[in-house]
Amino acid sequence: MLPAAIVAYLALFATVGFLFLFVSLTLGRFLRPHSPTAQKLATYECGEPAVGSGSPQFDLRFYVIALVFLIFEVEVAFFFPPAALFGQSVHLLDPGTQTGTNAEAAENQAVKTADEKEKTVLTPFSARSLALAAMIDLGLFFAILLVAFAFVWRRGDLNWVRAMRHPATPLETAALMARLRQGDV
Repeated sequence: MLPAAIVAYLALFATVGFLFLFVSLTLGRFLRPHSPTAQKLATYECGEPAVGSGSPQFDLRFYVIALVFLIFEVEVAFFFPPAALFGQSVHLLDPGTQTGTNAEAAENQAVKTADEKEKTVLTPFSARSLALAAMIDLGLFFAILLVAFAFVWRRGDLNWVRAMRHPATPLETAALMARLRQGDV
Protein backbone atom coordinates (compact mmCIF):
# COMPACT_ATOMS: atom_id res chain seq x y z
CA MET A 1 0.00 0.00 0.00
CA LEU A 2 1.32 3.41 -0.93
CA PRO A 3 2.15 5.93 1.79
CA ALA A 4 -0.21 8.45 0.19
CA ALA A 5 -3.06 5.94 0.45
CA ILE A 6 -2.26 5.32 4.12
CA VAL A 7 -2.30 9.07 4.79
CA ALA A 8 -5.58 9.39 2.88
CA TYR A 9 -7.15 6.60 4.96
CA LEU A 10 -5.95 8.21 8.19
CA ALA A 11 -7.29 11.60 7.11
CA LEU A 12 -10.62 10.01 6.16
CA PHE A 13 -10.79 8.21 9.52
CA ALA A 14 -10.02 11.41 11.46
CA THR A 15 -12.55 13.42 9.44
CA VAL A 16 -15.33 10.87 9.91
CA GLY A 17 -14.58 10.68 13.64
CA PHE A 18 -14.62 14.46 14.01
CA LEU A 19 -17.85 14.79 12.00
CA PHE A 20 -19.53 12.05 14.04
CA LEU A 21 -18.61 13.79 17.28
CA PHE A 22 -19.59 17.24 16.03
CA VAL A 23 -22.95 16.08 14.65
CA SER A 24 -23.77 14.14 17.85
CA LEU A 25 -22.99 17.08 20.12
CA THR A 26 -24.81 19.59 17.92
CA LEU A 27 -27.86 17.37 17.63
CA GLY A 28 -27.90 16.83 21.41
CA ARG A 29 -27.72 20.57 22.02
CA PHE A 30 -30.83 21.18 19.91
CA LEU A 31 -32.85 18.17 21.10
CA ARG A 32 -32.35 18.24 24.88
CA PRO A 33 -34.58 20.41 27.04
CA HIS A 34 -33.13 23.59 28.49
CA SER A 35 -34.81 24.71 31.70
CA PRO A 36 -32.25 25.72 34.34
CA THR A 37 -33.58 26.30 37.83
CA ALA A 38 -31.84 27.22 41.06
CA GLN A 39 -32.22 23.66 42.32
CA LYS A 40 -30.75 22.18 39.13
CA LEU A 41 -27.80 24.57 39.22
CA ALA A 42 -26.97 23.82 42.88
CA THR A 43 -24.00 21.64 43.71
CA TYR A 44 -24.98 18.03 44.37
CA GLU A 45 -22.97 16.10 46.97
CA CYS A 46 -24.60 12.66 47.23
CA GLY A 47 -27.84 14.00 48.70
CA GLU A 48 -26.15 16.03 51.42
CA PRO A 49 -26.37 19.82 51.51
CA ALA A 50 -23.33 21.46 49.94
CA VAL A 51 -20.83 22.75 52.49
CA GLY A 52 -18.14 25.23 51.55
CA SER A 53 -16.67 25.96 48.18
CA GLY A 54 -17.01 23.56 45.26
CA SER A 55 -13.35 23.99 44.34
CA PRO A 56 -11.16 23.39 47.40
CA GLN A 57 -7.47 24.14 47.30
CA PHE A 58 -5.43 20.95 47.42
CA ASP A 59 -1.97 20.78 48.85
CA LEU A 60 0.70 20.82 46.16
CA ARG A 61 2.42 17.86 47.78
CA PHE A 62 -0.30 15.61 46.34
CA TYR A 63 0.57 16.76 42.84
CA VAL A 64 4.33 16.35 43.34
CA ILE A 65 3.94 12.80 44.63
CA ALA A 66 1.49 11.98 41.81
CA LEU A 67 3.84 13.37 39.16
CA VAL A 68 6.83 11.49 40.52
CA PHE A 69 4.74 8.31 40.62
CA LEU A 70 3.55 8.78 37.03
CA ILE A 71 7.05 9.48 35.74
CA PHE A 72 8.47 6.33 37.27
CA GLU A 73 5.40 4.23 36.43
CA VAL A 74 5.52 5.18 32.76
CA GLU A 75 9.23 4.58 32.56
CA VAL A 76 8.80 1.09 34.01
CA ALA A 77 6.73 0.29 30.90
CA PHE A 78 9.94 0.73 28.90
CA PHE A 79 11.34 -2.34 30.67
CA PHE A 80 8.99 -4.65 28.77
CA PRO A 81 10.54 -4.74 25.23
CA PRO A 82 14.11 -5.57 26.31
CA ALA A 83 12.78 -8.04 28.88
CA ALA A 84 10.67 -9.78 26.23
CA LEU A 85 13.69 -9.89 23.90
CA PHE A 86 15.83 -11.31 26.70
CA GLY A 87 13.21 -13.96 27.46
CA GLN A 88 12.96 -15.04 23.82
CA SER A 89 16.72 -15.24 23.38
CA VAL A 90 17.14 -17.22 26.60
CA HIS A 91 14.33 -19.52 25.43
CA LEU A 92 16.26 -20.13 22.19
CA LEU A 93 19.41 -20.93 24.15
CA ASP A 94 17.66 -23.49 26.38
CA PRO A 95 18.68 -26.97 25.22
CA GLY A 96 15.35 -28.43 26.38
CA THR A 97 13.39 -26.39 23.85
CA GLN A 98 15.45 -27.47 20.82
CA THR A 99 15.00 -30.95 19.42
CA GLY A 100 18.11 -32.65 18.09
CA THR A 101 21.35 -30.82 17.48
CA ASN A 102 21.80 -27.12 16.96
CA ALA A 103 22.29 -27.71 13.24
CA GLU A 104 18.92 -29.49 13.03
CA ALA A 105 17.27 -26.70 14.99
CA ALA A 106 18.80 -24.06 12.72
CA GLU A 107 17.68 -26.10 9.68
CA ASN A 108 14.14 -26.40 11.08
CA GLN A 109 14.16 -22.68 11.75
CA ALA A 110 15.41 -22.04 8.19
CA VAL A 111 12.56 -24.15 6.79
CA LYS A 112 10.05 -22.18 8.87
CA THR A 113 11.51 -18.86 7.75
CA ALA A 114 11.49 -19.85 4.09
CA ASP A 115 7.71 -20.00 4.34
CA GLU A 116 7.43 -16.78 6.33
CA LYS A 117 8.91 -13.83 4.47
CA GLU A 118 11.56 -11.52 5.91
CA LYS A 119 12.41 -13.59 8.99
CA THR A 120 15.98 -14.43 9.86
CA VAL A 121 17.47 -17.47 11.54
CA LEU A 122 18.69 -16.91 15.08
CA THR A 123 21.81 -18.87 15.77
CA PRO A 124 22.91 -19.60 19.33
CA PHE A 125 25.60 -16.93 18.98
CA SER A 126 23.13 -14.27 17.86
CA ALA A 127 20.66 -15.33 20.58
CA ARG A 128 23.44 -15.03 23.17
CA SER A 129 24.42 -11.58 21.89
CA LEU A 130 20.75 -10.49 21.93
CA ALA A 131 20.42 -11.68 25.52
CA LEU A 132 23.59 -9.80 26.48
CA ALA A 133 22.43 -6.63 24.71
CA ALA A 134 19.03 -6.85 26.41
CA MET A 135 20.66 -7.31 29.83
CA ILE A 136 22.97 -4.33 29.26
CA ASP A 137 20.02 -2.24 28.08
CA LEU A 138 17.95 -3.17 31.12
CA GLY A 139 20.88 -2.52 33.47
CA LEU A 140 21.62 0.92 32.00
CA PHE A 141 17.98 1.91 32.03
CA PHE A 142 17.58 0.74 35.62
CA ALA A 143 20.73 2.65 36.61
CA ILE A 144 19.30 5.83 35.06
CA LEU A 145 16.05 5.31 36.96
CA LEU A 146 17.98 4.81 40.21
CA VAL A 147 19.94 8.02 39.64
CA ALA A 148 16.68 9.91 38.99
CA PHE A 149 15.11 8.36 42.09
CA ALA A 150 18.14 9.29 44.20
CA PHE A 151 17.95 12.86 42.86
CA VAL A 152 14.26 13.17 43.72
CA TRP A 153 14.86 11.65 47.14
CA ARG A 154 17.90 13.84 47.87
CA ARG A 155 16.01 16.95 46.80
CA GLY A 156 13.30 16.10 49.32
CA ASP A 157 10.39 15.72 46.92
CA LEU A 158 9.42 12.41 48.50
CA ASN A 159 9.25 13.86 52.02
CA TRP A 160 5.69 14.60 52.96
CA VAL A 161 6.62 17.30 55.44
CA ARG A 162 9.83 19.10 54.67
CA ALA A 163 12.07 19.54 57.69
CA MET A 164 12.88 23.03 58.89
CA ARG A 165 16.45 23.78 59.87
CA HIS A 166 16.81 24.03 63.63
CA PRO A 167 19.35 26.35 65.23
CA ALA A 168 22.61 24.51 65.74
CA THR A 169 24.35 26.66 68.34
CA PRO A 170 23.19 28.30 71.58
CA LEU A 171 23.83 31.75 70.03
CA GLU A 172 21.52 30.97 67.12
CA THR A 173 18.89 29.72 69.55
CA ALA A 174 19.15 32.92 71.63
CA ALA A 175 18.94 35.08 68.48
CA LEU A 176 15.86 33.17 67.32
CA MET A 177 14.19 33.53 70.73
CA ALA A 178 14.90 37.29 70.72
CA ARG A 179 13.37 37.64 67.26
CA LEU A 180 10.33 35.65 68.38
CA ARG A 181 9.83 37.95 71.39
CA GLN A 182 10.03 41.02 69.17
CA GLY A 183 7.56 39.51 66.69
CA ASP A 184 9.92 39.58 63.69
CA VAL A 185 9.40 35.93 62.84
